Amino acid sequence: MKKIFSFTTGAIILILMVGGSFLLFPGNQRSGEWSSEEKRIGMQVKIARGDYYVGSENEEDNKPCRLIHFSGFFIDIHPVVNRQYAGFLAESHYIPRGKFTPDEARNRPLFPATNITYEDALAYARFYHKRLPTEWEWEIAARSLKKDVIYTAGAIPSLKTGNFFRYKQENGTTPVFSYPANELGIYDMAGNVFEWTSSQYPLMKIQGKYKKPLRLMVLRGGAWTNIPHDVRVTTRTPFPASRNLPWIGFRCVSDEKKEDTE
Repeated sequence: MKKIFSFTTGAIILILMVGGSFLLFPGNQRSGEWSSEEKRIGMQVKIARGDYYVGSENEEDNKPCRLIHFSGFFIDIHPVVNRQYAGFLAESHYIPRGKFTPDEARNRPLFPATNITYEDALAYARFYHKRLPTEWEWEIAARSLKKDVIYTAGAIPSLKTGNFFRYKQENGTTPVFSYPANELGIYDMAGNVFEWTSSQYPLMKIQGKYKKPLRLMVLRGGAWTNIPHDVRVTTRTPFPASRNLPWIGFRCVSDEKKEDTE
């Protein structure tokens, strides 16, 4: 891993380049020719080991507000983009179960990769020796490690702070880095695309038609299709692992290694 820079915000946060970050850029493209956005593709933020709050007293599906202990980990500063996912398909020869096509990488390289099933996201993460975040890891990163946070932007969100409430558009995703990051330097934690987590939705909570054969995973973050209420940091959305939609993507995490703690 290559250290780029570090800063402090409550806990010590490091920005790193992690394996496979730039494998997706053309071989004849020098680093000096990359745009400022391209240079940040693949970066991760370190979340230090510690006790952090999750949940809310006002969220029926995620109460109470409680402390959970976390091991240290690194989380992507943006959802996996089309160029990254197309590069993975070329390297791994994996056949996606969803409707993602390499054309997306050519036409919209820095847009979040969508039409990705849970297994498609998992395959990408494993190929690069990463994993999907648990929903609680995702949540503490979205709330910048703080207790009293409802929206990742801090205040009630507006159309200037996130990509949501655009349900009338055919495909309302926007390139990563289009909106301000949260206090940890993480982008698109409210809107743009829902994100797969590795957490399964409890069977006891499943109602109606989704109860029988479908495995439901927890999505986090909300999408461009959602109203502000749905992009809160504590909102949990169950969705069948085998399905895909144009507003569902993912980001990865990496486990903290021994040398990272020394």
